[in-house]
Amino acid sequence: MHRGETFNPQIFFIAHLFFLVVFVALIWALVAVIKKRREPKALILSILPLALIFITTYFATRVPTAHQVINLFYNALLIFNAFYFWKNGPRPTGGLYLAAVIGTALDFAMHFVIRMM
Repeated sequence: MHRGETFNPQIFFIAHLFFLVVFVALIWALVAVIKKRREPKALILSILPLALIFITTYFATRVPTAHQVINLFYNALLIFNAFYFWKNGPRPTGGLYLAAVIGTALDFAMHFVIRMM
């Protein structure tokens, strides 16, 4: 929601429904990596997207340009993770990161649709 707009719970829910799917997929992937594969590279690749979500949330209203740059890095990392974990496992993580990539794209598109409403 942008400043100056009245809060509409239905629009807020629709705008963040895809983000909820992304967040659940990222948590699920992290749990799968912790349970099945405790290698440092896999752990860092699983933790970093979640950390970037919180960092970009912090910068969203304070420094919009930094928010956009962090989002670009986050999107690139999700795509990299989808390929990396699809190839190297553990089993469900490649699909979970692919779901996160698709959910992020749909969340981005939904924000444009809501702005037109």
